[in-house]
Amino acid sequence: MSITAAFSASRSGLAAAERWSETTSSNIANASNPGYSRRSAPMTTLPGGGVAVTGYARAVDDRLEQAHRLEISRVAGREVVASALESHAALLGDIDSSTGLHGRLGTLQSSLDAVASDPAQPALQENAVRAAIAMASTLRDAADSLARVETNARAGVRDDVSQINSQLVEIVEINRKISGEYGPTERRASLEDSLSAKLDALSEVLDVRTSFDASGRISIFTTGGAPLVENNTAHKLEFDGQTDRLMVSGVDVTPGVTGSRGSQEGRLAGRLSMLTGDVPRMQLQLDEMARALVQGFEGADDTIAPGQAGLFTDQGGAYSAANFEGLATRISVNDAVRSDAGGGAWRLRDGIGATAQGAASDGRRVNGYVTMLADRTSFDAAAGLGQERSIAEFAAGLIADHQQMRNTARDDVDSLSAGRDAVEAAWASVQGVNIDEELQQLMLIEQSYAANATVMKTLNEMMDTLLAAVR
Repeated sequence: MSITAAFSASRSGLAAAERWSETTSSNIANASNPGYSRRSAPMTTLPGGGVAVTGYARAVDDRLEQAHRLEISRVAGREVVASALESHAALLGDIDSSTGLHGRLGTLQSSLDAVASDPAQPALQENAVRAAIAMASTLRDAADSLARVETNARAGVRDDVSQINSQLVEIVEINRKISGEYGPTERRASLEDSLSAKLDALSEVLDVRTSFDASGRISIFTTGGAPLVENNTAHKLEFDGQTDRLMVSGVDVTPGVTGSRGSQEGRLAGRLSMLTGDVPRMQLQLDEMARALVQGFEGADDTIAPGQAGLFTDQGGAYSAANFEGLATRISVNDAVRSDAGGGAWRLRDGIGATAQGAASDGRRVNGYVTMLADRTSFDAAAGLGQERSIAEFAAGLIADHQQMRNTARDDVDSLSAGRDAVEAAWASVQGVNIDEELQQLMLIEQSYAANATVMKTLNEMMDTLLAAVR
């Protein structure tokens, strides 16, 4: 090798060491940045023995990134369900709670038993009326609580859809900038970091699948294959609050709906699954319990005519199948037995339709109420709690179902979070910055720089010696 070639090779080595040190320093400086992926400075041999940095390589594992985002989506989807049902489950109480739905029903049954055993006691009658009022109030509170869950979920869906649409527009803009970068530049690596961070944020709301073309442009799809970003175009998501359907470019992407092309994980999917399945079923359960109470006490009271209200009413009226939906939000106790509304608790013993007090020892009607509550009654199979059950059994099943939904979601969050953290640790080991490794790189850079500098110094001395010899 000639002195000139050796000089050129050493000079290229110094330039490569400079670029290498810049990349390593950048890695160390960004080690604590969660959206930063480790850079490297790949080199290639030049003709004549020199070396050159070919660009910037960003450490990335596409499969690991996709697995990480899937875990993010799963945790976010279950978290939103657990959070939404937390206050509702607390209000319902468990089976052993005296102020919960099941406890209120138990108190009503025991107070009616007391009246049946001593029907002449006004205090016992008043106590039973208070128990009925508490029962109706607790049922209304539970229905109102569930209505708030629905309202908040629907508002959350609108916020999620707006956030997704904004993020898709931002991703398209990053897409354009990436496709405008030619070669593996530092700017391109930074743009790809920004894109990765946007995809991570998007995955909390919606589980997506991605692909890249030759220019590095990304295309984004729902897991069902509906396009969200394609050819640098963002397809807008639209939510219909009347039908609870989610659409993109005329395609149904509602999670959990047969035939739709949506994603089943993420915060948006969690909220929509409640709106399209869980909340309607839970509301039906509450309405069915209210119906059983209203109809049951109407049927057990022989002093009222068809179409007249019994102990429990639909805002003062009798049960109407045409007005069934939302009954749990309207159930109340008949004013005829409420002394604060001008009625008399004695009608609990003598019948809602009684115009005057009967025999003080007549406990037949109260015994009928007690028997009705203990007997099996028919419930809608769609409620999912059995078709032939006592009201107490139905109440216990209702509480168990609502509590289990919350508890299952909370348990899922705990288990899925562990999986997410494991994948995130694996992702960090591949794409994150290890300070110890980067410091070792600096030592190698120092050695490389020193070696190339020594070669150049030696070549300079050789040139001086040759020039001196010529003189």
